[in-house]
Amino acid sequence: MTRRDQFIVDWWTENGNEPAGAAELDQLQQAMLESLGAQGRESPASIARTLADNGVRLKHPEILEADVRWREREQVSLFTSEELNFTSIEAAVTYVEKLADQPQGPELRSFVLQLKTELESVAKSMKIPLPDRLIALEVAHWLTIWLQNPPIFSDWLVLRRESAEFRERFHR
Repeated sequence: MTRRDQFIVDWWTENGNEPAGAAELDQLQQAMLESLGAQGRESPASIARTLADNGVRLKHPEILEADVRWREREQVSLFTSEELNFTSIEAAVTYVEKLADQPQGPELRSFVLQLKTELESVAKSMKIPLPDRLIALEVAHWLTIWLQNPPIFSDWLVLRRESAEFRERFHR
């Protein structure tokens, strides 16, 4: 069990009242930030998942609403919703160029990892039009490179955009 998971379980054992809802998750989030600092910055859904894995009953509607509110607050501090709209490859390029200019830190890394996971889900969804899925898959790949080695990312992106595969896929 990770330190984070152990903290959540221990806190819940000492303070929790079943079932877990938005208010309890908010208290737990605050305790995590106070105790773990930036490493304790977790979404309500992530915390709820850990609680559920350890047998805690959840108030699902409250948790979903709390998670949506939390993500909106978190995204506002990093990027606007317009910047996260990847309806074209050009919009995606603009976004990742701004991402590359952001100060590195655990909050940004966590945000990018969540975004990458969501884009991978979009890329797999048959309900999404193929061009949008291709963009989502491409940007998820870019974010993988960024997560692996942020200092080389800008140079890598220039090379990627000049590749024959990229030009064929996005600039016909």
